[in-house]
Amino acid sequence: MERDDSPTGGVDVVIVGGCGHVGLPLGLAFADAGRKVVALDIDEAKVKATNAGRMPFADRGADELLAKVLADGTFGCTSDGAVIAKADIIVTVVGTPVDEHLNPRFDLMRDVIRENRAYLRDGQLLVLRSTLYPGTTKRVAELLEREGLKID
Repeated sequence: MERDDSPTGGVDVVIVGGCGHVGLPLGLAFADAGRKVVALDIDEAKVKATNAGRMPFADRGADELLAKVLADGTFGCTSDGAVIAKADIIVTVVGTPVDEHLNPRFDLMRDVIRENRAYLRDGQLLVLRSTLYPGTTKRVAELLEREGLKID
């Protein structure tokens, strides 16, 4: 697996939001367990730093683990959403934000699905690993269905 902005080959898990405080440690743990993992993130600076072996934030033990999984070829980062098409499992660590009145804003999760629609395919598993407002999972499932996708 290449560790630049265009990973190739089989990918077990793509983590959307994968260079952040929740996604990156999760991705490193999966990669350390032998899964091929790609962290997908819109922050180019974090993608480049992480691919170069530099953690974008402090996390005890992560520097050594990042170096190990990069060397093993089980981990890489990208900002190219096309990598989603290569994975059987997509984990999103994008939460449900709230507005100024603390009402949930489902548009962020909707936007993630719509922005990556071209890469999603039937049979994939989508895991919502985030702080989600009640009803978010149902809304995502309904959106996927309206988009004609059979995703677990």
